[in-house]
Amino acid sequence: MGFTFNFFRSTPHRVFHYDPRYYDPKKEAMQERYARMSDEERAREGKYIPGKYIRNHMRNNLYKNKKDSGKVLAIRLVILVSIIVLLVAAYYLTGGLGFLLTPSN
Repeated sequence: MGFTFNFFRSTPHRVFHYDPRYYDPKKEAMQERYARMSDEERAREGKYIPGKYIRNHMRNNLYKNKKDSGKVLAIRLVILVSIIVLLVAAYYLTGGLGFLLTPSN
């Protein structure tokens, strides 16, 4: 990049001109619609309260987890009983089939 010295005229300002390569007008229109929808939603709800969505979401999850705790306990109990039954069956089957595996005289 060379420097030019002009005594009578100043050099023009250098300007960065950015042309986006992947401009999607459909995506931009969709984002504008979403922004308008969210503005209308805020107007219907009234005043914006920071963290309102997060608190409500956490409260709903806490209620859901309390409600489903009995179901989880029942599933664990069924799995534990089935594992015990499988172990007992394997023990008796190996004891019963043991005479087939021992060499006979």
